[in-house]
Amino acid sequence: MLYVITVGEKDFENLFDNKMGKTKAGDGLRISVPMREHCLKILNYKKRRGPMPVDIVNEVKKLEDKKEEWRNAVSSSREMILSNLAMISQIPAPTFEEKNRSELIIERFSECGVAEPETDEMYNGCGMLYGTTGERNILITTHMDNNFDQFVDQNISITEHRIFGAGTPEDNLALAVLCTLHDIFSRADFKLKSNISLLATTRFNGRGDFSGIRHYMKNCRKRPDYVINLSGITLGQLDYFTLSRIRCDITVERGNFYESPWLSGSGNSTIIVANEIINSILRIPLPRKPKSLINIGMIKGGERFSTISRQTVFRLEVLSEDDSITDSVIGNIQDNCTDIGAKFGADVKLEFFGRHHAKGLTCSHPMIKCAAEIINSIGSRPTMNFINSEISVALAEGIPSLNLGLTTGEGGLGGKSYIDIKPIKDGIVQLMMLINLIDNGICDE
Repeated sequence: MLYVITVGEKDFENLFDNKMGKTKAGDGLRISVPMREHCLKILNYKKRRGPMPVDIVNEVKKLEDKKEEWRNAVSSSREMILSNLAMISQIPAPTFEEKNRSELIIERFSECGVAEPETDEMYNGCGMLYGTTGERNILITTHMDNNFDQFVDQNISITEHRIFGAGTPEDNLALAVLCTLHDIFSRADFKLKSNISLLATTRFNGRGDFSGIRHYMKNCRKRPDYVINLSGITLGQLDYFTLSRIRCDITVERGNFYESPWLSGSGNSTIIVANEIINSILRIPLPRKPKSLINIGMIKGGERFSTISRQTVFRLEVLSEDDSITDSVIGNIQDNCTDIGAKFGADVKLEFFGRHHAKGLTCSHPMIKCAAEIINSIGSRPTMNFINSEISVALAEGIPSLNLGLTTGEGGLGGKSYIDIKPIKDGIVQLMMLINLIDNGICDE
């Protein structure tokens, strides 16, 4: 007689006794040796396979009832967000000169009830929102320095639907939201088991080369389990990998032009020499795959019409999906500059900085799947791209990290850069949804 018994996965494991070959209840039901071996194979396979995959779509749908409540909480904090944005924008914060803005961030953290508001040696602004158990530590971060000096007009203009002003999209808005999160969470009764670390970093742009976040990651008391970097724009943007990168400043100065009639007669302008170097760099062969590029970002040289240029400076960036290609390009640039400098009798100086390595997650990671489904749920379309932001530091340490945009708009240094006000609500709600899923272990691998 054949008996067919259907049990769940847990019941199956409880039913089978590896040593006795009978039920743990001891009712005398014997399992034949061939069947016992077959069952052992199934159990071992399940252990190797790990837990059953989570239905992420269903987990996001479970938050539908909360979304409207959270939107209302964000709406009630609207004036605080705009107020924080106005105050932040009024304090210039060029890279390496962020101290005054950092003091404002700490003041806003303290007034909103953020625990342990403090700055470190780099003037990073830090604060804590403690959860009930602290079993996970989620770092939410953005940078506070702007990519322009204090002479740029810092004023913002707020209309019914938009906010105009330099630095607002990149990333003064994100900084204002970071300062308002505790107030929003309180209004929404948004309680978590996990600890939330709030971090406004310094020295992000240019020669700062992410020194603020590097210092924090090296000295933080508890390593983050997840990192979410906030950007002002663009809502729907989901960035979770970084490219191999190097930046270089090349300075061409007049050398022994006048020591040789040959050299002085061959065109002794540093602009001409710089042009030769640029042409040689653009002739460096690059593969289509892995995708790689060289971008000449800025050039400056000359004094006036009637004077031969004594100094020319240009800046470039190399990006690639492969670290070895970046290393090869660095060597080619060095060789080309040496040869052309000797040919024209010019003094060519190279300064390499901002070396990043290709790191990232894949779209199969639960955190990325959750974020993409959340973006779909708020009516946006997830757009994936690379980004060399603070997450590059966390990704290099193996920490699951991504970058989220908060609203729509247009960047730039002029007064025409703007953000749209209405989508900010959805941008913050998507952040709360993702934090909730991380807190409940849905994003764990």
